[in-house]
Amino acid sequence: MRKNLMIFLVIILVSLLSASVGMSAGIMERIVAEKKLRVGAAPWKNMIMWDDKANRYEGIIADDLRKFEEVTGLKVEITNTTWGGMIAGLQTGKWDTIMNGLGASMQRSLAVAFTDPYGYYCEASLIRKDDMTTKSFADLDKAGNTITVVAGTSAHELWKGKFKNAKIQPFPEAVTAILEVIQGRAKAFMSDLLVNTFRAKERPELKLFIPENTVWFYQAHAVRYTDLDLLVFLNTYIQNMKVQGWYHELGDKWGMPPEWVTGRPIK
Repeated sequence: MRKNLMIFLVIILVSLLSASVGMSAGIMERIVAEKKLRVGAAPWKNMIMWDDKANRYEGIIADDLRKFEEVTGLKVEITNTTWGGMIAGLQTGKWDTIMNGLGASMQRSLAVAFTDPYGYYCEASLIRKDDMTTKSFADLDKAGNTITVVAGTSAHELWKGKFKNAKIQPFPEAVTAILEVIQGRAKAFMSDLLVNTFRAKERPELKLFIPENTVWFYQAHAVRYTDLDLLVFLNTYIQNMKVQGWYHELGDKWGMPPEWVTGRPIK
């Protein structure tokens, strides 16, 4: 009965939106008719990655998508993509929404509309554990230093505008970018605090360093600006899950710091 009520409310919502702005049938009409939401997701450690052993996607977003299916009665169809291609895929209609822990940056908001936040994080770096000279951002931003990032990520967008002297070197995936630091060919690998915290625990050669000029982001799903009916629907889901404490449960399960839910800066 709960699922039927949810579908009924969605249909009413679509009708009201269409009437209020005089637009043709929105994307929600198709989603409700097909009972399927098409999702584009680029792999992100502990957020959403394919697990061969479990034979399914695992991580915070993967768990949330299974909860989404349970609550809404809609089937989620996940297409695995890349960080560099996920927004283009959304814009060309390959999927209805991006759901992989995407950071809602102002630059990305020029191309896509973001939902309400469900999580928060800042950018951090991994440096070699025997690096005793890095005490500030200025120590990273020196001529001759190479800073690695994964192409297309929020870290890439943020730090390429901050480094004035060091060279930013993008890589298609994190393993190679981190290996450059481990083998001494790069000074630091820039990524988000959440993932780099786990990587520092896994790799004894590395340690976490948070530059003083880091930036905080909120995590959200993304849709096309023309699909505002879907935006309202996803926001309704997020707000319902917040008041039920669902994101606290997810954070505890996956070892996220409390700030992932609250957004309070880490001192």
